[in-house]
Amino acid sequence: MTETSGGHTSDTDHASAAARPRRRRAWWPWVKWSLCVAVVVFVVRRASRYWEQDGASLAQLSLEWRWLVPAIVTYLAGWLPSVWFWQRMMERMGARLRWRDTARAYYCGHLGKYVPGKATVLVIRSALIRERGFAAAPAALTVTYETLAMMGSGCAVAAALAPELIPQDRLDALPGWVLSLLSPPWVPAILVLLSTAAVLPLISIIFTQIARRMTPAELLVEGRTPQIDSILLAGGLAAFVVSWMLHGLSLGCTLRAVGASEVTLADWPAWTGAVSFSTAIGFAVLFAPGGIGVREGLMIEALRAQPHLSSEHAVAATVLLRILWLAAEVIAAGGLYYCIRPAKKADLPTAET
Repeated sequence: MTETSGGHTSDTDHASAAARPRRRRAWWPWVKWSLCVAVVVFVVRRASRYWEQDGASLAQLSLEWRWLVPAIVTYLAGWLPSVWFWQRMMERMGARLRWRDTARAYYCGHLGKYVPGKATVLVIRSALIRERGFAAAPAALTVTYETLAMMGSGCAVAAALAPELIPQDRLDALPGWVLSLLSPPWVPAILVLLSTAAVLPLISIIFTQIARRMTPAELLVEGRTPQIDSILLAGGLAAFVVSWMLHGLSLGCTLRAVGASEVTLADWPAWTGAVSFSTAIGFAVLFAPGGIGVREGLMIEALRAQPHLSSEHAVAATVLLRILWLAAEVIAAGGLYYCIRPAKKADLPTAET
């Protein structure tokens, strides 16, 4: 050990400081997995109680297979607006990519969300885009932008559809001024729209400044600098609304698949709100791979709030939805990864296009 004086630290202090990150890396995975298991156990036990309340059994549950394909197709189609938005952002930062290459990287990246921390999504997508000649750093940055915008829009859609998600007895218990804001269904939507319009210029400035620092000069056409403007962001958010609606429709098809014959297209806003709320919150919980447990718990509660849905259908649809969406992601990722081959240099779009 080296003694020090005059305010200098010793070798022992340096060794202790260096050991702290290693100790954290050693125990933090155990904490994350413990939290994940605890959440899953809690949700499973709660769902089991709901199931038993209705006296339901798996033998009584009828599965209408004809609704499974529409549920899968609408889910996969719901990510196409995100593919479009991601490609537009990469183009602003100098990328020259075919649509099919962007879609391949995007859908393959979905499998990364089942690794705790969600960072694997970024790694997979940026690595596949790098194979197509675009630098990893700006590709990773645009993945982050797209994900934050998508999940932020999910929170906004859920807020706009809040009256559809709150049970009537809880609505009646709210203070009068809150009830007056939630009772007309268009009021929350207008408030969300105005709030979003107000913050878009600030988000545009932040995104643009970071993009300019992260984009290598050699990727850009002479005289062009990355610009993530408010118009592009507004277009992306509008596209994400379509995404959440399609994902909500996937949930509606799944409800019909488990025998909830009472649901109709009039319930589409409730399906959309349930999916956007549970998915966005599940994403924010970093220790839950793919939001597992968190998303299911929130979705079951949102579906049980619907007066014509039984607890049996809420639980069955939520579990089946997870299975269908995972199967869709595996099929899409595998198919796109192996079927889409790298483009020849002459086939790539030019920067001017």
